Amino acid sequence: MPGPFTHIYTARRAADFLQSENINRNFVRGSDGSLGASQALDRTLVAELGPARCGAIMDKWPKFTSVGAIGPDLFFWMQDYNIKGVPCDELMLAMSLLYYLEDQKKLDDPYDGLLTILAEVSGTWSNILRFLIKLHRLWEKFKDIYDATIGPIIEKANQIVDDLTGGLYSALGDAVSQFLNAIMTLVQEELFTTADIFNWFSLKMRAGVDEQAFLWSDMTHYRRTSVLPAKMISYARAMMRGEEKQAQEHGEQLMAFGLGWVCHVGADVIAHSFVNEQCGGPFRTHWQRHHLIENHIDAFNYECTNPANGGLLPDDFIGWQDTYPSVADAALYFATQIPQNIDGLSDAQKQGDLRRPLPQGDDFASKQSRKKLLETNGELPQWLAEALAQALIEVYAEPKEGGDKELQSRLGEGNVPHPQNLKGQAFQNDLKADTGIIAKWLRILGVDNTDIALDDLRKAIAPDFDMQVPPGFPFPWEIKVTYRFMMSWFKKTYVSTLDFDRPDPPEIFTPVGEDYDTGPPDFSGVGEADDPVSKACAAVAALLDWIFKVLGAVAKFLYDVVKTIASAATFPAREAIYYGVTLPLWEATQNMRNVLAHLGYTIPQSEKFANGHLKRPNEIDHSLIRLGHTVDSAFKTALAAAADPLGNLDKDPSLIDVGIRDVLGAPNPWLPVRVNVDRYATRPKLSSLGVVEYQRPWAFPDRNNCNNINRAANYLETPQTIAGPYPTGMLPNEFLATNKIASNTARVLFENAGCPHDTDVYAKAFVTHTYSGDKDFGQGKFEGTNPLGDPIVFSSYLIGQIANNPRFLSNFNLDADRGYGYLCWDWQRGPKPKDQSAPTDGRGNEFFPPLTWPEGSEEFKWPWPPVEAYDVNQPRAHPKPLELWYPGKKCKEPEDDGDDDGGIS
Repeated sequence: MPGPFTHIYTARRAADFLQSENINRNFVRGSDGSLGASQALDRTLVAELGPARCGAIMDKWPKFTSVGAIGPDLFFWMQDYNIKGVPCDELMLAMSLLYYLEDQKKLDDPYDGLLTILAEVSGTWSNILRFLIKLHRLWEKFKDIYDATIGPIIEKANQIVDDLTGGLYSALGDAVSQFLNAIMTLVQEELFTTADIFNWFSLKMRAGVDEQAFLWSDMTHYRRTSVLPAKMISYARAMMRGEEKQAQEHGEQLMAFGLGWVCHVGADVIAHSFVNEQCGGPFRTHWQRHHLIENHIDAFNYECTNPANGGLLPDDFIGWQDTYPSVADAALYFATQIPQNIDGLSDAQKQGDLRRPLPQGDDFASKQSRKKLLETNGELPQWLAEALAQALIEVYAEPKEGGDKELQSRLGEGNVPHPQNLKGQAFQNDLKADTGIIAKWLRILGVDNTDIALDDLRKAIAPDFDMQVPPGFPFPWEIKVTYRFMMSWFKKTYVSTLDFDRPDPPEIFTPVGEDYDTGPPDFSGVGEADDPVSKACAAVAALLDWIFKVLGAVAKFLYDVVKTIASAATFPAREAIYYGVTLPLWEATQNMRNVLAHLGYTIPQSEKFANGHLKRPNEIDHSLIRLGHTVDSAFKTALAAAADPLGNLDKDPSLIDVGIRDVLGAPNPWLPVRVNVDRYATRPKLSSLGVVEYQRPWAFPDRNNCNNINRAANYLETPQTIAGPYPTGMLPNEFLATNKIASNTARVLFENAGCPHDTDVYAKAFVTHTYSGDKDFGQGKFEGTNPLGDPIVFSSYLIGQIANNPRFLSNFNLDADRGYGYLCWDWQRGPKPKDQSAPTDGRGNEFFPPLTWPEGSEEFKWPWPPVEAYDVNQPRAHPKPLELWYPGKKCKEPEDDGDDDGGIS
C-alpha cells in the first residue's frame, strides 16, 4: 500500500492528468525533457492508445479502474499461507460457498459463517477482521439496548411515570455490564494471545526464503511488477480490436483495470518512499509502523478533499461528502463494487451502486435507513478473473507449465521459482472427483438444503478453467473469492466501529456524586524489568481497565438509580443522566477507538461538529505523517499526565521528545526494534525474532525501549541507502501534486540500473546531489530531488511506457525496498550445503540459502549493544552488509564510484 483511498484517488487524478493539456503524446510534460532511445514509444500503439484515450477509458469504467488501483494489494486477502497443514484451497472453497449462500439468501448473517471459516487460520487480515466482526457484534447488541432505553429515559425524565422507568434503567445497566465483560473476553482472546498480530504482514523474503514461500501479495510487489500489468493491457488491446460488442466492452473494462494497476505501481514506487522516510525503513522491516502511518495518511488525504479543508481536489466518487465525513466512515467499498452479473445489465446499471446521502437522525428509522443505504454487494466478473489468472501463469510460471517463453527469455532472469502454497489443478481435479468437501462445509455452516445438486453447486462456486493451472497458482474462482473477502473487509473497515456521536450537553450541570470517579489509567503495574510481552499486555490491560472502570461506574450508577426511584421527586434530572450515563459511555467508546486506531487496527476518524458541539474527536495524528516529526503535543500532554487515551504501550518520553529529524538523505534503513537486552546480567540468547515495535509503533525506530540512553542504540541495515526524495515538514497530500519537476534522463538510469549499487549512485546524483564520482549523468541539469516524479506524474509516464513501449521491461520494487528507485531485487544466494540438509520454508520446500542471512531469519546475528554512549547523530550500522542483486543484471557503476558511507561507523 499506501492505503486504498490514496491509491484510488491517485488513479482518478491520473485519468484527469492524461486528458489535460499538461501532458504530451509521449505521456510526459515538456519540462521533463525528451525521451531517450530506450524510452521511445511505438507510434502505431500510441495512435491506438494515446494519453487522452487512456484517461477516457479510466473515466468510463471507474469501478474497474478502482479495483485495478488496488492492484497487487488485492492479494493481501488471498488465503495462500506458507504454513504446512493450512489447507489454503479448501479455505477459499469454503469462502466461495459462503458468498454463494449469501447471494442465494440462505444465511441469516454471512459474518457468522465467515467467523467459522476464519477460525481455521491465523493470518493478519483474518485476525483483525475476526476481531472487528466480534467487536462490531458486541457494539451493535449494546447499542440496540442503549437506543431502546436511554432515549425513553431522557424523554420521560421530568414526568411521573415511575412504573415505566425501573425496567429501562435495569436493562441499560445490564447491557453496560454485559458489554464490559464481553469486551474483556474479546481483548483476552484476540489481543493478548497474539501480541504482534501484524507480524503476519511481514514479507516472507524477510526470512531469506525464495519465491516458493512467497504469497501472491509478495510476488506481485517484488517480482515482474511492470510485466504483469503489461500482459493485461495486451489482452485488453486485443479484445478492443475485435468486432463483437461485448468483447470490446470487456476489453475496455480490462484496459481500465490494467491502467489502474499501473497507477498502483507508480503510486507505490514513489509514495512508499515517502512512508519509508517517515517510518525509518520499508514495510519488510517495520510492518506495523508502516501500516499505522499509511492509515493516518489515508485519513488525512481523504480529509483534504473536503472543500472546507482544501489541499486536494474534491471527488464525490471517492472523496469527502457531507454524510461521509471521514475515511473511517467513507464506505469506500462503493468505489470497488463491480455489479453482480454485470453483462446482463443496462449501461447505467453497469456503473454499479454509488454512495447516497445518509439521514443523520438518531431515531430508529434513520438508523435503519442508513444501514440499508450502506449495503451493496459486488462481484469480480468471471472473464476478468480468468484474464488475471492467465496473466499470472504466463508471467510467473515456467514455460513448461504455461509461462510465456518469449517474454521470460527477454527478461533474462533465468529460472525464477514461484509460489507453491496452492495446489493448482490437483485440487480442482480432486474436487471434481469428490464433492464431499462441499458437503462438509455445508454442515459446518449449518445449511441443510441448497436446492441444487452438489456437482452443480461445485460448478457454481468453483468452476473449471480452460487453462491447466500449475501448482502454486490460483484458479479464477479463488481470485473472485479474494475480491469478495476484500469487500467484506472494506465493509467492516470503512463504516465506523463504535460509531457513537458525543451527546449534546445540557445547559445546567447537576453533579452526580462519586459514582463516576475513576481517575486516569494506572500504569503502576507495568514493571521496567518485565519481559516485553508481559509489559505490553500489562500496559494495555491498565488502559483497558480504565475503560472498564468507566463502564462499571455507569452500570453502578444505573443500578443505584433503580434502588432510589420511589417517585417523580427522586427521578434523576436530565443533567444527571447525561453526566452519569451518556457522556461516560461516549468517552469510554472513544478511548477504545483511540486504542485501536493508534495501534493500526482501525482507521482514524476526522473531527466532527454539529450545532456547535463536538460529536467526534480528531484521531488523525498530523505529526505522525509530517516528515521528520513524531507525535503531536496532545499526545505528549496525555502521556505526561499518565492519562493515555491513545493506548501507548511504552511510556519512555525519550521515544517522543526527539525533536525534528532531517529526513532527506538521513541514515536508512533501520532494523526492527528488538527486545531490550540491557536488563540482563549476562548476554541472552537472541534469535532474529523478538521484535517489539508493536509496543510503540508511533515511535521512530532509531532506538530501542531501554531506559538507559547509553545503551538504547538500534542498528541500521547495511549497505545504507537513500529512503526517499522528500524534505522534512512535508505532508502526504503534497505528493499528489503535478507541478514538480522530474527528469526523463534520470528515469532511464534508474530503469536500467544493473544492481542496487547503481541505484544508490543515481540516487546520490539526482536526489541528495551528494555524488562525488567523476561521471556526468546529467544531474547538473536537474535541480529537484524527485527525478522519477510524484505519483500522478510518474504513473502517467509508466502508462505510456508499459502500454506503448514494447522494449520496456524494467520492474520497480513496489515497496521502495531497500531505497528510492530500487528495482526488484533478491538476496544473492549460495549453493545448497552438501554436508547437511538444505534450508526449507514453511511448507518444506528446499531453497538456496542467502550469502548473508537477513534479519528475519533464525541465522541472523543480532549484535550486543556496545557500552559507549549512544549518539543519535552517529547511529550504528550492522557490521555485516546484505548482499543483493537484480536478477539477470550486472552492475554498471564501479563499486567506489561516489559510494560515500555517510559517516556511518
